[in-house]
Order: sequence, then C-alpha cells, then structure tokens
Amino acid sequence: MSACGCSMEPIGTFQRRDGEYVLVHHCLGCELERFNRIAADDDFDLVLSLPVLPPRTSREVKAQQVEALLVEQQEQWDLVGEAS
Repeated sequence: MSACGCSMEPIGTFQRRDGEYVLVHHCLGCELERFNRIAADDDFDLVLSLPVLPPRTSREVKAQQVEALLVEQQEQWDLVGEAS
C-alpha cells in the first residue's frame, strides 16, 4: 500500500546492471511508483510475464513527476491568464 492508502499494482519489471530483477509497482490512487527487489519466494515465471520496462531509479521517476507537475501548473496559469 502507498502512503495515500490505495492499492499498488505491479506494472512491469526491469533488470539492474548487476543482474538483479526489480518489480515496479504503481499506486492506483496517487500514481506513486515503487521499486521492489525480487524475493526468493516470488513466482519468477509470473515476474517474467510482466512487461519489461527500461531501468530507472527513484531519482529519475521523481524528476519526471516534478516535470509533469510543473507543466500542469503552467497550463493552469495559462488558463487563468486567458480568462482575465
């Protein structure tokens, strides 16, 4: 579960440079992404059935989220400017 309390769903996987597999979970509420290393008791065939995503770091994801937020805020300001 994410901080907002909504469920997380696995959306894909990627492999780190060291060969470790990582699951990417996406929050159904706030759209947070969380990365989880594959555990020994995970169903590896199920993991491999998920879409393969490009490797990413939490820093990259946070930067993308900030960029999207800035674009959204700029669009809102543009609408306010047009209305006046």
